[in-house]
Amino acid sequence: MPLLLTVEEAGALLRIGRTKAYAMAREWRETDGRSGLPVIDLGHVLRVPRHALEEMVGTELVDKPLTESEPSADSQPRTRPKRSPIRTSDQLDLFDSTED
Repeated sequence: MPLLLTVEEAGALLRIGRTKAYAMAREWRETDGRSGLPVIDLGHVLRVPRHALEEMVGTELVDKPLTESEPSADSQPRTRPKRSPIRTSDQLDLFDSTED
């Protein structure tokens, strides 16, 4: 694991989304490090020091494969919810082609 992580990588380790990770990084910068995701600015590039992230979560971070109880996002295909069929016959009955 690298010494400096991207905000997205740190977010993935914390199991939070990209938007939340960047919001926490902004919070860190606005509060002068009192709260949020610890980041350093390397000339318009934000990086999260691994040791600061480890201190934040209280454990050493290691690269490990996901277990069966932690499926990856790619392991399950996305499917659309099934829609009920459109009932056009009822709608067409409103337009009777024969005149009385």
